[in-house]
Amino acid sequence: MSRKFRYLTPWERFKVYKKYRYLSLYLIALVSVFLIIALYFLHISGAYDTVSKSIYNFFGISEFAFESDGYPFSVHFIDVGNGDAILVHTDKANIMIDTGEYSLNGTSAEYLQHFGIDNIDLFIASHNDSDHIGDFSHIADRCRIGKLWIGKYSVSDIANRTEDERLLYRIAADKNISIENPEMGRYHLGDMTVDVLSPERQYNNDNDNSLIVKISYKEIAVLFTGDAGKTVEEDLLAQNADLTADILKVSHHGSKTATTEEFLASVSPKYAIISVEKNNKYLPDRYAAERLYNSGAEVYRTDLNGNIIAASDGKDIYVFIEKHE
Repeated sequence: MSRKFRYLTPWERFKVYKKYRYLSLYLIALVSVFLIIALYFLHISGAYDTVSKSIYNFFGISEFAFESDGYPFSVHFIDVGNGDAILVHTDKANIMIDTGEYSLNGTSAEYLQHFGIDNIDLFIASHNDSDHIGDFSHIADRCRIGKLWIGKYSVSDIANRTEDERLLYRIAADKNISIENPEMGRYHLGDMTVDVLSPERQYNNDNDNSLIVKISYKEIAVLFTGDAGKTVEEDLLAQNADLTADILKVSHHGSKTATTEEFLASVSPKYAIISVEKNNKYLPDRYAAERLYNSGAEVYRTDLNGNIIAASDGKDIYVFIEKHE
């Protein structure tokens, strides 16, 4: 304390304290505003996730979204409740399958941004139910989408389209996203192959018109079944389709309408993932779950395990779960 301050009267000292107190408050407010603005621009640019990731690594803290780092291939089953939202990621390409229901915070889009994904090479809409395409707007706002696949038997007449379908088509047009209706067969994307296995014909039930695809990376294959039911499974078996896969995305959230013993025997999965909402009284169906467990597959569920990541080096698979029962 200076000699001059020591000889000030109490009232003069109070005025000095008051002056510096307000100056401190102004400085704190200014720094706070600067930090808020900086975080906002980091967030919208996607750099926030890189910065936060570096901070986690610096302090040796493991965060779930980065568990697959170091693996060239990973499949992320995003917990969106009773819906599907799946990211298939390699260093060369990204495939997104479905979005989940519309959510105010854009659950699946937030996951992608947090994981550092701003480019989707191929978006596959398995079919037109709201729990599969409802949150497309959020993803399209935050990611560049190169191509959109819609099953040719899921294309509705303009007059009969649901609100979710109309929004999807409008966004695709606004953002110049190419829409394709893929034929049965094999496609190549980056270092992945994509086999379109169904539908080969039109079904009365729109769930059965789901695009069924098998995505392979080196020695690993993952089968995605949308909401297709027993009739489709029977058709695939009759066609002698190559259904063998290491990971099965269980159809229709574990409903009793799918996942027959014969189908499971043909797929012979090591891992089975059920995307289902918490405290659902009806899903997964008891008997479908029993068939899955009896098949020998390790079963994971988003209602119990939260976000689920299957990561691979192209030969072995490592499963990471966000929550334990």
